[in-house]
Amino acid sequence: MSKKEQLFKKRIPDELFERFLINFNLPVELSDGISFMKKDIIEHKTVDKIREMKIELEEYYIPCKARSYLSEISEKNIITILRQILKTRNYVLTSKERSIKGEKFVVYNINKVEEVGGVVKKILVKFD
Repeated sequence: MSKKEQLFKKRIPDELFERFLINFNLPVELSDGISFMKKDIIEHKTVDKIREMKIELEEYYIPCKARSYLSEISEKNIITILRQILKTRNYVLTSKERSIKGEKFVVYNINKVEEVGGVVKKILVKFD
């Protein structure tokens, strides 16, 4: 088992992965630059939908991690679960705080991690 899947005892099947994304109101065909905010999670009742998947997800997490991440499913917790599951498919979830008309929001972005020969390729882009 690779390091990116160390929280799971077996690989999450594509069907479950896709249903998980759908419950976040994310496209099944992931691509770089997909973004969402915490208010989207609230609007789509994502926490309730992920709670319904709890038993299925427990089947894939190693027991001690299932207790840590699935015992209390909350808005904060499902972001962590999403981050972990995306990692198994070579995607990374990042967050940035944005301010719109004086109100602060956290914007989450999904991007593909490029690997070359099993090594993560890091790219630095500078704008002069």
